[in-house]
Amino acid sequence: MIGLFHAYDGWVALILAIYMLMTVGRKFAKKSHDRYIYLTGLVISAIFGILCELWGIYYGYWQYHDLANGREFPFWLPFAWGLAFTYIYKIEKQLVISVPISGFSGKLIMALLVAMVFPTIGEIITINLGVWTYAWPYQIFGVPLLAIFLLMVFHSGVNLLMALICRKNNWKDPVFNP
Repeated sequence: MIGLFHAYDGWVALILAIYMLMTVGRKFAKKSHDRYIYLTGLVISAIFGILCELWGIYYGYWQYHDLANGREFPFWLPFAWGLAFTYIYKIEKQLVISVPISGFSGKLIMALLVAMVFPTIGEIITINLGVWTYAWPYQIFGVPLLAIFLLMVFHSGVNLLMALICRKNNWKDPVFNP
């Protein structure tokens, strides 16, 4: 959706915001055991994602296209970063439940692979639909190797922070605090 309608970033932001509210609302309506994990991770990812985006745009490491009024920051970015956490969390949760992963090193490798593969695929699609371009060299289908590494660091850092938050609050979760 972002790739196809990026020139209408206000509408994309509105749709993503509604989707995000519905998703979080469903978690709280069902009184799902992971509702606070879901909301906390979403907010943390959105905040740190915005900071990373501002850094990259300011230094000219990437540039968004087709934004009105000379803007450089699309309205949909905070929602995309927050929802990225929920997407990655769902994948990791299914993997932890489905695949016998034992120990810290196994979970770390799984988290790094998920953080490397899924965000990169999303970036390849949106970049090739004209949403943004990177200025960094050594690219695979438009995504620089440095960006792939930084996505892994970002999402793994969020996972580490969530593990600490879950431990502090005694939130039981198969991904962050089994």
